[in-house]
Amino acid sequence: MDKYQQLLSNVAERNNLPTLSYKPGDILFHQGVLEPRLFWIKSGLVKLVFIQPDGKEFVKAFLAENDISGSLMSVIFEKPSPYACYCIEPCEVIAMPYSKVREWSEKTPQLKDVELEYMQQLTARKEEREYQFLCLTPEERYKSFKSGYPHIFKRISQAELALFLGITPVALSRIKTRLKATA
Repeated sequence: MDKYQQLLSNVAERNNLPTLSYKPGDILFHQGVLEPRLFWIKSGLVKLVFIQPDGKEFVKAFLAENDISGSLMSVIFEKPSPYACYCIEPCEVIAMPYSKVREWSEKTPQLKDVELEYMQQLTARKEEREYQFLCLTPEERYKSFKSGYPHIFKRISQAELALFLGITPVALSRIKTRLKATA
């Protein structure tokens, strides 16, 4: 990831891309809209959300400092993003056109490998998330998130965590109570 951040830093500097400020609740990109930029989160916390027509939300992921947000469907395949990105905390972000990232990596062969490595990491993260939903219990998903993302765990609401785990806030409360009783 450090190498990919260096690639993004080079793109941002070369193109004089400003750092943008967002407030909690602001939207970096909308579901159903083509978004050709990647968003490098310099500080703050965002959530990626699928929203059903009835307004029900499913949290795809949480991203924090030095993570990169963006819809691969949009930046690579030029299709509308299937999800939205909301700021949970105040955020400082650099928005960069993916075309500029590609252009820079094409000019520097070792950076092409960095981009491929980053895409592989994204694919592995998605595979892990699918495994958790298909093979782990909600309690196991809770424990996995708590241990795997301690830098995010205390920064999100219980309602958001429940949406991420695919359970109700009541079910999450029961899991936490049960774990406290066995600790």
